[in-house]
Amino acid sequence: MHVVVSWDISTGKPRWDEINERLKEGLSGYSWVRPLTTFYVVRIGSEADRAILRDRLVAVARSVAETVYIVVSPAMAGGRYDGYLPKDTWPELNERSDP
Repeated sequence: MHVVVSWDISTGKPRWDEINERLKEGLSGYSWVRPLTTFYVVRIGSEADRAILRDRLVAVARSVAETVYIVVSPAMAGGRYDGYLPKDTWPELNERSDP
């Protein structure tokens, strides 16, 4: 099972980097891959994990003065991602999206 997580941070560097790092810390303990700048595929074990991830990320967004928007997809099992990425990214992505 996995979710897709993405965010937008409305500020410039270096603050963008600081907030982005804090958001990435919210993914700690989970296996994830980042095929695009702020697009993550995260392996989860249950809906409870999805709620934990969401709550961690929302807590970061609420703790900063800058505007941070976050999207967490519904939990998904299996499926196939397609697109145009470096070849070495696909095994990493599929490892997290395979049931």
